[in-house]
Amino acid sequence: MKKLLISLLFTIVILQSLSSSVVGLPQSGDVAQQLMDLEQRLAKSILNSDFETYSAILAPEWTTIDLTGHILTKSQLLQEFAAKDRLIEEAKIDEMKVKDFGDVAVVTGHSTFKGKYKGQPVTVVLRFTDVFVKRDDRWLVVASQGKQVRD
Repeated sequence: MKKLLISLLFTIVILQSLSSSVVGLPQSGDVAQQLMDLEQRLAKSILNSDFETYSAILAPEWTTIDLTGHILTKSQLLQEFAAKDRLIEEAKIDEMKVKDFGDVAVVTGHSTFKGKYKGQPVTVVLRFTDVFVKRDDRWLVVASQGKQVRD
């Protein structure tokens, strides 16, 4: 059960920010800053239960390899959010680095999420990798992976 919780919390790590755009950010200005803002925006959308924004930043074919080594699809993730078994109360994403390859970019970072799963307090600290692809002038996450770490 705890592995499932940790796995699901990891998927939450993937993304949110201060932009007013609902879906992705247009390709202008500094790509690294755009993608770091998207990561923050994803986290914020989880805190605010704004799963429409969260879903819009994930590509239709998005998958993650969770902390137990299982592959989780976008559809499966959104079903888990709908179950409302978990409450995220704090989210922090930092130490991000972006590698820009044109229409593809890789973001690595560190995240800490605190909340409750079925009423039990939980803290998950991760190192993560997100792969972004630029489509129709906006960035979408196509793949994610995280590894739990101790701080």
